[in-house]
Amino acid sequence: MADAITASVPTTPFTTILNFRDVGQTVNQLSGSPILQEGRLYRSARPDKASPKDQVTLTATYGIRTIVDLRSKSEHLAQAQSPTPDPSYLSIPGINYELISLNGSAFERALIRKLPWSGIARLLYHASTFNRPAAIRTLTTTVMAPEGLTALGITTLSSSHSEILAVFILLSLPTSYPILIHCTQGKDRTGLVILLVLLLCSVPVGAIDKDYRASERELVPELEARLEELRAIGLGDDFAACPSGFVEAVLQWLANRWGGVDGYLEGVGVGREMRAMVRANLLVGDKE
Repeated sequence: MADAITASVPTTPFTTILNFRDVGQTVNQLSGSPILQEGRLYRSARPDKASPKDQVTLTATYGIRTIVDLRSKSEHLAQAQSPTPDPSYLSIPGINYELISLNGSAFERALIRKLPWSGIARLLYHASTFNRPAAIRTLTTTVMAPEGLTALGITTLSSSHSEILAVFILLSLPTSYPILIHCTQGKDRTGLVILLVLLLCSVPVGAIDKDYRASERELVPELEARLEELRAIGLGDDFAACPSGFVEAVLQWLANRWGGVDGYLEGVGVGREMRAMVRANLLVGDKE
C-alpha cells in the first residue's frame, strides 16, 4: 500500500545519500501544478558517508549552498565513535553548515517532565556518573517508546520553539539557497520542518502526506542497520516507519492549539514578514 501511495515521489539520485529529493519537484509532481520553485529546497537522510562523487554532485549539480543538520549532540558523538567515522562531508568547499539540534534541551526537558519519580531517580544517577547513553535510554524506554512517533513529533513542535525559529530564519534568507535539510533518517525531524514549510506555502495536504511517507521506501537500503540503532537505545521497530496518520495528527494539533500553521509560527517568533520571505523564496510566481 505504501508503495502505491508514494510511487510518484522521485527516488534519490545518489548512491551514498539516502532519502534525498527536491521538495519543490516532488510537490509539483504530486499536486500536478507548479506550486514551488524547483532546485531550492532539498531533504535527505544523514550525508555522513557521502562518496567523493556524491559530495561533488551536491555542489556541482544541485548547487547546495547551505546544509542544516537537525541531529543532537549524542548522535554526532555516536557517529564520531562509529567504526567508520567520516566527517569529510562537513568540509565540502562552498557549503555553509548549520547545526540546529531540533530535539535539544527544551525537548529533553519536556520528556523529563513526563518521567515517573523512579525514572527521574535513574536519570539523575546516570547524569551524576556522566553516563549520557544510559540517561538517554531512560528517556527512550520510559517516555519515547510508549508515546510513539506522532506524539513525539507534537512534543517537538510544542517544546523546540527556538530551534524552529532558527531554521526559519535560514529559510527566510535568499543567500541560504539552495538549502538541504537533514537529520538521521530525514523523515521525522526533517519531516516536521518540511511539513511546516509546505503548510506555510499552502501545499495540498495529500501531497505533504505522500512526501512524508515516501521516506519509508527510500530508507529500505539501511533498514536493518537502523533497526539495530533503534533497539540499542530502547526504541521499537515502529520508529523506523512513517505512521500513516502522522501528517493529519500534526495538522489537527496545529489547528486546535494555534489556529493553524501561521499562528504556530507566529507563536515561536516567525513573524509575518519572515513568513512572507520564506514564501517568496519558495513559491512559484506571486502566490501571496
